[in-house]
Amino acid sequence: MAKGNKQDQSRSVLKLSYEAYQRGDSVQARQLAKAVLAGKVGKDDEKVAVELAKTLSADGHVVMEIPAAVAAELISRTVTPPKPYLFVAAVAAAFLGLVILAVWRY
Repeated sequence: MAKGNKQDQSRSVLKLSYEAYQRGDSVQARQLAKAVLAGKVGKDDEKVAVELAKTLSADGHVVMEIPAAVAAELISRTVTPPKPYLFVAAVAAAFLGLVILAVWRY
């Protein structure tokens, strides 16, 4: 496997977080973004924050061009919605109720 030059490799935690977000790895994206908020900022994060702010800005929602704002946006985009889990819990409760009713009746 070929190794890239050290100059080609970015030293940006934000870029790594965004790449994880693009791959669908929301856990790693959140961990890296939280690291940026905690103060672990890479050497190229200021420049990358400007680029990612333009990429992440949507209709009427503008992301500021600072690393903390971009990291907060990545965190907000990787939050798991609770509705599917609530639906699964309701279905499991209904199934369990039917099983209990069947055992009790027969």
